Amino acid sequence: MNYLSTKNVNFIAFLWHAVFLAFAATFTNLNTILPSMVVKSGGSNFQVGILTSIMVGTPIIGELLFASYLHLKDRKKPFLLLGINLRVLALTSVSLLLWQTGRYSEGSTMIFIFALMFIFAISGTFAGVSYSDILGKSLLVEERQIFFVWRQILKSASILIAALAAQRILSVLEYPANYQRLFLLAAMMLFIASFGFWAIKEKEIQQKHESYNFIRVLMTIPHRFSNDRNLRNYIFMINFSGFGLTLLPFYVVLAKQNYGLTGKQIGTYLLLQITGMIVSNFIWARLVKRHGFRGVFKGCIIIGTMLPLLAITLSNLSIYFYLTVFFLSGFGISAREVSAEGIFIEISQDENRALYRGITGAMSLSTAVFPLMAGWLIGEVGFAAVFVLSSLMVAISYYFVHGLRDV
Repeated sequence: MNYLSTKNVNFIAFLWHAVFLAFAATFTNLNTILPSMVVKSGGSNFQVGILTSIMVGTPIIGELLFASYLHLKDRKKPFLLLGINLRVLALTSVSLLLWQTGRYSEGSTMIFIFALMFIFAISGTFAGVSYSDILGKSLLVEERQIFFVWRQILKSASILIAALAAQRILSVLEYPANYQRLFLLAAMMLFIASFGFWAIKEKEIQQKHESYNFIRVLMTIPHRFSNDRNLRNYIFMINFSGFGLTLLPFYVVLAKQNYGLTGKQIGTYLLLQITGMIVSNFIWARLVKRHGFRGVFKGCIIIGTMLPLLAITLSNLSIYFYLTVFFLSGFGISAREVSAEGIFIEISQDENRALYRGITGAMSLSTAVFPLMAGWLIGEVGFAAVFVLSSLMVAISYYFVHGLRDV
C-alpha cells in the first residue's frame, strides 16, 4: 500500500472512530447523564464530585505510568485496542449492574458504579496516550486543521442523533431502566468505533531513548517543565481552564435544586448542549483558519469565564432563562475539543508526544481535585462562591495560552 492510500485509510479510520465514539459519549454524557444518574439515585453533591473527578481527572499516577511504558514502544496500536476494549467491558458491566439494581442497596450500587467508571477512565487514559501518538504520526501538519474541523462536524451530527435518542429514552422509561439502556447502547457504539482502529496503518518511530522507566520519567519532569516553555504554558493552560470544564456537571445539580429534575428535563439539557456544540462548530471552523487552535481556545476561555456567573444569575429566574446555560456550555465544550488536542500536537514531536501526554496528565491537578472540592464546598458555602472562584481561575488561563510559541 503506497503512502497516499495509507494516509487516506488513516484519515477515514480516525473519523470512523470519532463518529461512533460520539454516540457512546453522548449516551454517557459527563455533564448531564452521569450527574443526573447520581442525583436520581439519591446521591449527594459530593458524590457528583467523586464521579466527575474519576471521569475528568483520570488518575494521575496511572496516566504517567502508562506514558512512561508506552513511550518505549515503536507501535502503540495494540495498546490502543486493549484500552478501548476494556472501556467496552466497563460500560457493559454498568448496564448489567443497573439492570439488577433492585438486588443491591443504593450505597452498594454507587460503589460498584464508581469502581466500574474508574476502570472506564483508567483504560481510557491507556488508550488516549496511544491515540494522540498515532494521530500525530498519521497526519501531516497541513492535514491536522482539516481533520480536527471535520472530526468536530461529524461528531456533532452523531451527537445530535444520539441526543435525540437519549432524550426519548429518558422521557419514556423510568430510572434505572432508562440509564441501563443508555449504557448498553454506549457499549455497543464504542465497540463499533474500535473497528476504525483495526484499519489504521501505524508508522513505526524508533525512540531515541533505550530506557525510560517510570522512575526515570518522574525524575525528568522538573527538567522538562522548566526547560520547555510550551509544555509549561500548556500545563498551566489546561489546569486553569480545567476549573470551568469540571464545573459543568454542577449546572445540573443547581438546576435540580431550583427546578427539580425529570427525565424530560435531563433530555432537554443534553439536547440544548449538543445544539450549542453544533452551532458553534461553524464559528470555530472559521476562527481556526484565521487564528489557529490557540485562537479557538481563547474563545473557550471567554465562555468558561462567563458561564458560571451567568448560571448564578439566571438560576434566580424561570427555567427557560436558565436553559441558556446549557446551550452556551456546548460552545465551550466544542471550542475545547477542537483546539486543546490540536495545540498539544503542535507543541510536541513524534519522539516525545506519548511522554508529554503522560506528563501533562500527571500535572493536571485541577481536573483531578477540583470536582471533589467543588462538591464539598457547595455544601459549605453555596453555589455562588464556588462558581465565582471557577470563573476567576478560568480567566487566568488566557495568559498562558498567549505565551505559547510555534515549534
